[in-house]
Amino acid sequence: MANLKENLENIEKANKNFEKELSNFKNEFAEKAEVKERHFEKTVGALISKDQKILLVQRGNHPFRGTWTLPGGHIEEGESDEESIIREVKEETSLGFKPEYFGSYEECFEELGWFAYVSIFKGEFKGELDMKKVDPEEILDINWVSYAELKDLRVGFEHRKIIDEYFSS
Repeated sequence: MANLKENLENIEKANKNFEKELSNFKNEFAEKAEVKERHFEKTVGALISKDQKILLVQRGNHPFRGTWTLPGGHIEEGESDEESIIREVKEETSLGFKPEYFGSYEECFEELGWFAYVSIFKGEFKGELDMKKVDPEEILDINWVSYAELKDLRVGFEHRKIIDEYFSS
């Protein structure tokens, strides 16, 4: 019971730190990112886990350059959400991915001009991570991260919230 209480306290601290960190990121990136008209992008993200760790990629592009996020990206014309997430996971990690729908989220960052509907998929993966097969300008790094390690990372978009939901489900 003491561990549960301690875990809950750690989660509350992480959430408070995240809110502060997110506010700082919004201010930092608002100065650097171009402001666009409000247009909602349609994107996808992947929750890929192994040994109680989640796979994250470090972004090389704006918005949220340098932050850690779930693998994913924009849906190309003519693609289904499932086709898109399979392609994005392959491009960003070199892994094969069998998607299973997890949920949908809105990501709104007014000061960045970023508005998106994101479909999140969880699922099984095949293969090995290979940084040599990813675009080094798009993906700076790939790493398996434990839930406890998340508190020390700068996580982009609303992905910390999504990861929280995943680990608590």
